[in-house]
Amino acid sequence: MGREGREVNRELILKALIDPEFRKALEKKPAAVVKTRKFTEINKREVELVLAMVEGIDAQITRTADELLCAWVPV
Repeated sequence: MGREGREVNRELILKALIDPEFRKALEKKPAAVVKTRKFTEINKREVELVLAMVEGIDAQITRTADELLCAWVPV
């Protein structure tokens, strides 16, 4: 994947993290979301990778938040 492809994936990841409606659309109708002339098997795999990365980031955020909340001790 070239630099342009990585940048597109980065933008998809960021948007999927902050926009729940976009994320749902990416999960249900990726061909409509990914702006390309022809939605290929490679595009499908890229979307699956993006969604997996988003899930991983969500999990990390949740773990970190849980750790911070559990580590807080009132003074």
